[in-house]
Amino acid sequence: MPTPIEQTLAIINSPDSKLRDISPIVYRLTDDHPEHTTKFRYVDQTCCASGTMRNWMSTEYGNDKWQMETELKKDCITFALVRNPHERWWSGARSWMNNLPWYSWWENEQLMHDYFPHFNRFTTSQWQILDQVEVDHYIKVDSDLADRFANFCRKNKLLQYGRLKKYKNHRHQDDKVMQMENKGRSQLEKFLRENKEWRDKLEEFLAPDYAYWDKVSGQA
Repeated sequence: MPTPIEQTLAIINSPDSKLRDISPIVYRLTDDHPEHTTKFRYVDQTCCASGTMRNWMSTEYGNDKWQMETELKKDCITFALVRNPHERWWSGARSWMNNLPWYSWWENEQLMHDYFPHFNRFTTSQWQILDQVEVDHYIKVDSDLADRFANFCRKNKLLQYGRLKKYKNHRHQDDKVMQMENKGRSQLEKFLRENKEWRDKLEEFLAPDYAYWDKVSGQA
């Protein structure tokens, strides 16, 4: 019987797998609202308040009003959220741990050699997505996102009724899952401290993200 890691590798290596896909996901927002003279596009990034943003789009524009866009037009204003690169990657790595709970997958040479540090879409770097899209506005993700986004909506006349509601992933409400993720992160951090090759590879992978983080790090 295949081990959990062997099963995961089979899924990743499948020709139909989109686990590591880096195609931009862009949503159109205002095309069907006649009061909006400007068309807006939102570039979705995993582990970058994406659940919060999808909740906002559903609440303000309705499930049938925001749809994935396949072609970006020049007459649109496009915005994206940017998060601290290391903070975002670790959030994605914790999510990835749910594919292999309680297994030290970083000790599997094939998995690490072939995929570290980009295992799935949750562990992409931001530059892999944003380099493909012409973005007009970048918004910083941190504890002040609600106020910052409210100002953005007011300035651009985007719909927002009430305060931005933070989406909390169901994983974060399960004590056993949190225990597993905390243990996994602690073990992986120890592994990286003790293995400079992999630590350097992660730093090299995330370094270009800081060009985007520098654009927003000073936002109030």
